[in-house]
Amino acid sequence: MSGALAGFALLAVPAVAQSIPGMGSVPGLGGLGGGGGMGGIAGSMLPSLASSSTGNIAGVLSYCVQNNVLNGGNTSSVLESLTTKEGVTSSGDYAAGQQGQLQTGGSNSFSLSSLAAPLKQKLCSMVLSRAQSLL
Repeated sequence: MSGALAGFALLAVPAVAQSIPGMGSVPGLGGLGGGGGMGGIAGSMLPSLASSSTGNIAGVLSYCVQNNVLNGGNTSSVLESLTTKEGVTSSGDYAAGQQGQLQTGGSNSFSLSSLAAPLKQKLCSMVLSRAQSLL
């Protein structure tokens, strides 16, 4: 009888998690991440872009385009506009960004290469938004 109760508990947990707003299913997180907008656990796994330099944001955006995470005319035009600003492409921050290293302040960095596809997509979209605000 206890096996049946344990089985029921395992089935009930995802159903309960999905009924809580912001706790939808994200592939790779076993139903524990946020759905719409990648809120919840998945969204909290991503770093803040507030301390990232313009050069690093441009470099990471370039990484996102080169790795086919983001594409389209708007992305390309934002990247072009950002990289034509003086000193952006000559910085070490830009080079780090092109390698998929988001610098999050001080000596801290966050690697995009190890992220699962949905999180990488979300972070690249956040970088694009940040890049647009820097123009």
